[in-house]
Amino acid sequence: MYADDASRLARLERQVAFLYRHFGLDPQLADAFPGTDSMPPEFTQALRANNLIAAIKIYREVTGCGLVEAKAAVERIARSV
Repeated sequence: MYADDASRLARLERQVAFLYRHFGLDPQLADAFPGTDSMPPEFTQALRANNLIAAIKIYREVTGCGLVEAKAAVERIARSV
């Protein structure tokens, strides 16, 4: 049964890698954003483009937090990338 689990896991990893490539996402960013699973792709795009103002705006819209909190969170995320 262990071999079945290993092959299933390998298949799932290939599928996830395919989805990352298909949607143009950076797999390393997934680990860089703890708790930001609900962020839209535009958030990642803004970070990639180093457009922190757009990223902060999106972060605020999604989370409903204030400007200071959003700015600190986005800057923390951008540093970890």
